[in-house]
Amino acid sequence: MSAEANKQLIHEVIEVIFNQQDLDRLEEFFTEDFFNHDGFPGAPTGPAAFRAYLPMFRQAFPDRKLTPEFTLCDGDRVVSRTITEGTMTGTFMGIPATGKQYRITATDTYQIRDGKICARWGNEDSLGMMQQLGLIEGGWRTATNDDAGSLEGDYGDADD
Repeated sequence: MSAEANKQLIHEVIEVIFNQQDLDRLEEFFTEDFFNHDGFPGAPTGPAAFRAYLPMFRQAFPDRKLTPEFTLCDGDRVVSRTITEGTMTGTFMGIPATGKQYRITATDTYQIRDGKICARWGNEDSLGMMQQLGLIEGGWRTATNDDAGSLEGDYGDADD
């Protein structure tokens, strides 16, 4: 597949699987041997990996939304930086709802094989999420602080 086709695949997965949670379409996007390298211990592989954890997010954060900020492609690897936002209105992994909102960044690397995703390595701002939800003390800068914005605001002016 071309770089543009690989990028489009990731954008479609973000919308269809992560945002709409149309889990009936998982096999359309993921190989049977898909492996999530940052899944929870003992997590299933293949499309079942998402059937195991996405409903937990939906229950705790029903308004959760991922928005791609930029996407890069190099051969069979696609890197996507996203902004994730949501409100914790339900219990998540035993943690009671806080009613608070969060906004974090995540950078995911996907490997594409034969037009489907066969692997994922994820890296999200869990610390920022926990701070914003009031689960831990904090106050230090994260990638999505209101005063810093996201990518554009993080690095200052190009002339600096």
